[in-house]
Amino acid sequence: MIFYNSKKSRKEISKSNTLLNNNVLFEGVVVRIHRSTNHAFGVIMLKHVRSNVDEFNKQVNGGIYPYKLSGDTAELYCTVSVDRKFGDSVKVVSNDVTIYYNSHNSKETGSLYVVTDPYNIDYVKENTVFK
Repeated sequence: MIFYNSKKSRKEISKSNTLLNNNVLFEGVVVRIHRSTNHAFGVIMLKHVRSNVDEFNKQVNGGIYPYKLSGDTAELYCTVSVDRKFGDSVKVVSNDVTIYYNSHNSKETGSLYVVTDPYNIDYVKENTVFK
């Protein structure tokens, strides 16, 4: 049973990394944070976004991308550290599957992954500004 779950997890991670290898780069400032009660998952809203794409709102079967953006607004759907606060700078590099926090004075990073947990997907739907 453990071997099967481990094998499935590696397969899901590989699929997620392939989907996220899409050359999306953006950065902005944290203006809103919603934390769920599910293992620190949440929604981080960014403003003053600079990006290499004007909009990203693609769909994926069985999950959602860990970010959406339109104009100068973006959202991240990820683990939200208790240290995260308003005004933090955030940079997302999809091909690296990495989120860089306050990179001018910190080495803190987070991981990007396609969100597949049904609870987390519902949480995003309830708390997104992109409706």
